[in-house]
Amino acid sequence: MKAELLALLPQWGPWIVAVSAFLSCMMIPVPTSFLLLTAGALTGTGHMQLPELVIAAAVGGTLGDTTAFLLARRIEPRLRRIGRRTAQAMDRARGLLERRGTLAVFLSRWLVTPLGPPMNYVAGASGIALPRFVAASVAGETLWAVLHLLAGHVLGRQVHRTESAALKAVAIGAALAALFWLIRRAWHRRATSC
Repeated sequence: MKAELLALLPQWGPWIVAVSAFLSCMMIPVPTSFLLLTAGALTGTGHMQLPELVIAAAVGGTLGDTTAFLLARRIEPRLRRIGRRTAQAMDRARGLLERRGTLAVFLSRWLVTPLGPPMNYVAGASGIALPRFVAASVAGETLWAVLHLLAGHVLGRQVHRTESAALKAVAIGAALAALFWLIRRAWHRRATSC
């Protein structure tokens, strides 16, 4: 699936990024971080436009967040029955929301991203006001998009004028995605061992 998405990225980039962000916010496993990092690297090589991608990612993510938030009262109890990992993620999101309030929504968009999708459902079920949720979502999703796309962009600029720059941009996206995944994994292990 990743190969097909990458092939379409230069032509349909903003749409692919928006749809991917939307789906990932609904707890559907899509390689959105990988796509953003790769798209960011492609902006650095001149194959895509950075502002379009930031807007697409932020809008897609915010729409996904809001849709999950609005569906929360009906879906959230069922999600807890899907599996132990989902139930644990929902419990962690609920704990963060109880400690930090709406700030937890903002933080779960860009800092504690594994809790982002569960936070949408937990926040919707908890009764947070929709305008407050959307404000935190927009700010957090925009920061998330900028951080991912800029990380790829900066490294993509290094291969801007070389042969096969697009292929190298994809490799940069993959390397950054692997690095982000390792950092998240280490963070998660540290948090669960405490």
